[in-house]
Amino acid sequence: MMPSHLRAIVRILLLVLFSVAMLLLRLLVWPTALVSRRTDRRLRRLLLKFWAFVYAAIAGIRIVAEGAAPKPPFFMVMNHLTYFDMLVLARETGCIFVSREDVADWPLFGFIAKSLYIIFINRSLRRDTLRVNALIAETIKEGDGIAVFAESRVSCGMTVEPFKSPLLQAAIDLNLPVYYAALNYRTPEGSPPEGEIVSWWRPEPFYVHQYRFLKYPGATATIRFGEHPLFDADRKVLARRLHEGVLSLFTPLRLAAGSYAGEAFPVEVQLKSAGMEPEAEGVHGAQSGAE
Repeated sequence: MMPSHLRAIVRILLLVLFSVAMLLLRLLVWPTALVSRRTDRRLRRLLLKFWAFVYAAIAGIRIVAEGAAPKPPFFMVMNHLTYFDMLVLARETGCIFVSREDVADWPLFGFIAKSLYIIFINRSLRRDTLRVNALIAETIKEGDGIAVFAESRVSCGMTVEPFKSPLLQAAIDLNLPVYYAALNYRTPEGSPPEGEIVSWWRPEPFYVHQYRFLKYPGATATIRFGEHPLFDADRKVLARRLHEGVLSLFTPLRLAAGSYAGEAFPVEVQLKSAGMEPEAEGVHGAQSGAE
């Protein structure tokens, strides 16, 4: 199916207008935080889920949920393929995210994210983990769900990268079992495979990737929730168990980045050892993503 620039332009206009309207509505109800932060957080969840529902509809993203989503408050981890992951999670759970620091500076979306209590982390500063863990604990205590992309970056979609454990400490300190979920995508027949237009493995700006995706009809996003939450007092053991759970629910993308040069992303070795060959060449390396 040929890409349509007209489709992309119309969708972008609708998305911007709708996001501005939602931002104005958010600002209108924000004073409730002066009376009750819990009430404000409940309103935030409703607004976020509605925003995600309409945004997905405009962008052509059909969302399928398998299994039962946890009810807030909760702590949940999952794999990370694209910024659309946050859209899927927002629509299904209304949760708070731990996101990479630069998202706060994205035009319009950064301000909206800050108004919705999104937590930002600077991965280059090891000590920032302590600050973020404190914010995670505060979020859960105030009745919200928290979602952590435990790979700590966007992956290319061939597999689930090993999980990082530091941000699991907040759940351990609260004696809170951790839920897990796996995300995957499929594009319709006639469109490029999801590994080409959905996953964000190219080193390119958000708006470039978004425009490329919006030229095509869309994609189906599937989120599979694990059946039971997991807990362990050792965060590294917990990270390994959660990774195994997500991996068991994960479906690789078609035509994900076909070769991975450099020390940061040696997935090609794993593919060859498993008797698999890449379907097509891709861009070397991986795009750092939300945490």
